[in-house]
Amino acid sequence: MDNHLKFSLPDGYNQQQLAGALADHYAIKKEQPVLMSMAIYDTFDWRLFNKSLVLYTFENSLFLRNLFKNNIIQSAVITLPPVFIWDFPDSKLKAQLSTVLKMRALLRLTELHSRSTVHRILNQDEKTVARLVSEEFRSERGKNAPVLAAYLWLQPVKGYTKDCRHLTKRLEATGCALLKKEDIYFKAIEAAGLNSDSYSSKLKIQLDPAMRSDEATKIILRYLLQIMKVNEAHLEKDLDTEFLHDFRVAIRRTRSALGQIKSVFPQKPTSRFKKDFSFVGQLSNPLRDLDVYLLKADAFKAMLPTALRDDIDPLFDYLRKNRSKALQKFIRSLQSKRYGQIMQDWEAFLDEPVQDPPLACNAKVPIIAFARKRIYKQYRRIVKDGSRTIENTEDEKLHALRIACKKLRYLMEFFSSLFPSKKINILIAQLRTLQDNLGDFNDLCVQEEYLLNIAEEPLTTGHKQKKILVAIGSLIGTLEGEKQIIKDTFAQTFADYASPPNKIAFSELFASKQKETVR
Repeated sequence: MDNHLKFSLPDGYNQQQLAGALADHYAIKKEQPVLMSMAIYDTFDWRLFNKSLVLYTFENSLFLRNLFKNNIIQSAVITLPPVFIWDFPDSKLKAQLSTVLKMRALLRLTELHSRSTVHRILNQDEKTVARLVSEEFRSERGKNAPVLAAYLWLQPVKGYTKDCRHLTKRLEATGCALLKKEDIYFKAIEAAGLNSDSYSSKLKIQLDPAMRSDEATKIILRYLLQIMKVNEAHLEKDLDTEFLHDFRVAIRRTRSALGQIKSVFPQKPTSRFKKDFSFVGQLSNPLRDLDVYLLKADAFKAMLPTALRDDIDPLFDYLRKNRSKALQKFIRSLQSKRYGQIMQDWEAFLDEPVQDPPLACNAKVPIIAFARKRIYKQYRRIVKDGSRTIENTEDEKLHALRIACKKLRYLMEFFSSLFPSKKINILIAQLRTLQDNLGDFNDLCVQEEYLLNIAEEPLTTGHKQKKILVAIGSLIGTLEGEKQIIKDTFAQTFADYASPPNKIAFSELFASKQKETVR
């Protein structure tokens, strides 16, 4: 129905009015109404909506379409609604959604109930020249449920273009309005009390360049606190691993802000909360480590020779048991008095008005001046340290450079609203490429060490224990090869990042043209 015309109906419009508007030229043959129910799905962070996609079930099928369009992009027959991408049947639909959903769970947002009636429009020769489909949507079943929206679709018939134009004029004359940018999806989620802007793990912060640095920093930190609180509320439900991931990232960003946005708060609370959030971050380390290995189970098995793939299954059984214990321990830590006091004190600190006169030397510095100075300084440090690392790619040096890149990335994201979006987004994307190289290398190092340590555990008994040790050894060998490949690509990846054009772009955007008093 993508090439069909969609009309809104005036209040009180009924079928008698429709027949009267067309009676002098056409006859109308009404078909039996069709009732349909559909459930709409998306992830907690609205990944489908943010790609302008709508996913819904009808009967035993799953359909994907674009917002504002009614044509189906992909579909698949299902037995039960899938939760994760690996629950989807092998299909083009699964292939298309895999890069969008990744490891997030699908949530059932709401259900819609529609009643559509086809009216065949006949000319004097009793030929069907068009079809008018009246469609009503409700959020509840039954004729007495409130109508969310009512539409009229004009479906042309090939060879009767003139009649279609004539019908369009007749409908508009009766008060029907031609619609181009309207989708029942929005009315459905509104009726369900949902809001597509309700959550994003990305930093959607708008700062005033002239704002005091301490005030701007508190805005950033309040935003991160809100992300923590939203995700914390869902951790015990264990819907998917991304709640923990986003919770941890907000904590890491908070720690980075306290460490990188220097001397905007007094030293005593800054030192106290840096220690507090270091403690909070460590609470979830065991659980997140287990999540990562279990999410990569299929990828790890694919790295093994076919004959060894089943032999490593006891490892993942062991990790699943440990994950259940780690989750319960983590939930108890969130319910502890110490954690509760930290978060309560942190929120109270952020809600305090900024001090005037300030007690920190950078508190009143305009945030644009502070941002330029800190970002440019961190960038130059990375270029300097990275150039040395090319000559000596020891694991420790690559790890230190990875941490430095992460700090720069956070600074650029904190202050991105202060700079032209196109320019800073290009620089962030280039930094992300370098981070991916360093991050992949670090992940392989951590995975190797973890597997070496876990190989000492009694994962199973007897002959199976020997077989799993062989499989783990083979996997470690493969990971070592992957590490070397990534290390070999580091020099070129870094050279691209530290290229003269990139240096010029950083200098133009962040190197201050004025004398600034940022310490």
